[in-house]
Amino acid sequence: MFGYSQNFINDSINLNEVVVSITKIKDSIKKSPFSISSTDYMDFQKNAQQFYLSEYIERNPGIFISNDNNFAQDSRISIRGFGSRANFGIRGIKLIIDGVPETTPDGQSQIDNLNLEIIQNIEIIKGTSSSLYGNSSAGVIKIKSLTEFNKNFSKISYSYGSYNQAKKQAFFGLKNNNSFYTILVGETKSEGYRNFSDFKNSNFNLNFKKNISKESWININFNIVNSPYAYDSGGLTIAEANNDRKKARDRNVQYKTKEEVNHFKFNSSYGKNFNEKNSFSSYVFISKRNFNGKTPVKNGGAIKLNRNYWGFGANYNNESKFKTQFGIDIGNQNDARKRFINNQGIIESLVLNQRENFINTGIYLVNNFQLDKFTISSGIRYDINKIELKDQYLEDGNSSDKIKLNSLNPSIGINYKLSKNSRIFINTSSGFETPTLNEYSSSPIGTGFNEELKSQRNMGFEIGISFFNSKRNSNIDLVYFETVSNDEVLSYEDENFPNQKFYNNAGKSKREGIEILGFYTINKTIISTSFTLGKYIFKEFKDNVNDYKGNKIPGIPNNILTVSLEHKTKNNLFLNFNFKNTGSMFADNSNSVHINKFNTLNFKMGKEFKFYKSMIYPFLIVNNIFEEEYFDNIRINALAGRYYEPAPKRTIFGGIRISL
Repeated sequence: MFGYSQNFINDSINLNEVVVSITKIKDSIKKSPFSISSTDYMDFQKNAQQFYLSEYIERNPGIFISNDNNFAQDSRISIRGFGSRANFGIRGIKLIIDGVPETTPDGQSQIDNLNLEIIQNIEIIKGTSSSLYGNSSAGVIKIKSLTEFNKNFSKISYSYGSYNQAKKQAFFGLKNNNSFYTILVGETKSEGYRNFSDFKNSNFNLNFKKNISKESWININFNIVNSPYAYDSGGLTIAEANNDRKKARDRNVQYKTKEEVNHFKFNSSYGKNFNEKNSFSSYVFISKRNFNGKTPVKNGGAIKLNRNYWGFGANYNNESKFKTQFGIDIGNQNDARKRFINNQGIIESLVLNQRENFINTGIYLVNNFQLDKFTISSGIRYDINKIELKDQYLEDGNSSDKIKLNSLNPSIGINYKLSKNSRIFINTSSGFETPTLNEYSSSPIGTGFNEELKSQRNMGFEIGISFFNSKRNSNIDLVYFETVSNDEVLSYEDENFPNQKFYNNAGKSKREGIEILGFYTINKTIISTSFTLGKYIFKEFKDNVNDYKGNKIPGIPNNILTVSLEHKTKNNLFLNFNFKNTGSMFADNSNSVHINKFNTLNFKMGKEFKFYKSMIYPFLIVNNIFEEEYFDNIRINALAGRYYEPAPKRTIFGGIRISL
């Protein structure tokens, strides 16, 4: 897809030269043979609610986000149908923040430590990208925070809305010659739309960047998050949801289901240009995450997980006519997992104690060659994955185990410049997705690894065409995509182990569809739209006595349409209407539970006032204006019909931002 700036004022749009780095080699998006979007968010932040990542990316075609309002589970992000099966957190999608991977080696990402308030730019590549990023890269989201600026600043904001949603933050920037310091302190909390869905999150972020010379730079970042509680109100039956949309599941209340998280991360990156053609960059990080949770299960329903995760990466670039990058990524994940009896919220005896280790080493080579109107890109990557379980609870036997899951993944793409204002591209690539440590440890036998799980293999193809008009700030993109997956990992519930999630492999699945993206500018008004029409089916899948061949993969809507209309007046009044139509989907593999389509309409407005040397910006957000009743999340393949997590009706949120 073409790069554009969505939902902000016109002067942020630049169609002439959008340079992206998500494909490893920096180049114009017009020359890329992949489906990529690049969006600047500095003006967008003035009117953003800053509660949900979906607010920033959901208007990209091919992307579907659910579960925004259950902070104990995190948002579920799906790109072209991948990631929809995540039990919690982001699954199957690679998340990169300021050049450092946020996704663990086993393929899972949490975003409770993501600083939405300081996002400067987001690049997204849709399509299988394991040749670039390795495991769980069916789509890639690369986020860049604000680290450089022209002058010192102080930004203070407070906002409040429905269900006691509140956000307060202070963001400071100091520039001293070629050094840049930023500090963010924030707190976010809410009582939640549904009963028993309160959450609180406190965040501190410190960043230092120094341009050592014209040829080199260094960046150091420190982030700490404390989330003392995020309650899980659980899934309801359709009868319960229709009777009381705010109801929490009785068993979740009884077992006091919640999570508590403390997260720490330190990272540093360095870059140096040796000359005009040759450069080097690297990163190193260490992360520690302490998680305590309770699920509505007695045996093993209380969880304590201590995760230590560190990594290193380096690459060398040659920017001659035949552009090349050679690199290496190393990641090491150590999970100390314990499970206890959850006696209706009271933690009792230990039932599981094991250490899980996932080590990844990836070596890759990426090339980009331009010949007249053609740009040819290729990549190849080899990943070595070593997984080990050490059983430290030996009362039921020793379940220690070791697994190796290595993978080689190539890609190739061609972009052709049809004219000054149009291009066509085509590419194909392979990918893989290992089971996560959590999925491996969710064993029906109660301990050890589920050795029957295999890595998922993907083969993707896409072809697209773009038309753009720089003078009128407009463009239109049309992309067809197709991906075939073998041994897709899916979640299910077993009646012999109620309220627990397990995982198995489907034989083969296929995802295909069409994405359309366009926007047009008329004076101070921007009209933008995106449309995805997809077909996501099981090609081969037998589960015990059931044959799901030809059924649709649950949790993915058939189509999504968004239309956004925004305008900025001469006196700096900002207005935005955003309409979204989400198509129907199924909640289970058998396609016996149908989820109806729904429509939402959201509104934003803000006004800028100058007061001496300060800038005051009050804003108002109204979501779901017409109070559409729909479901924020569908719990796929849930037992006893508890698929449904109702979404809020109309919500109102407003606040004030002050820049000093």
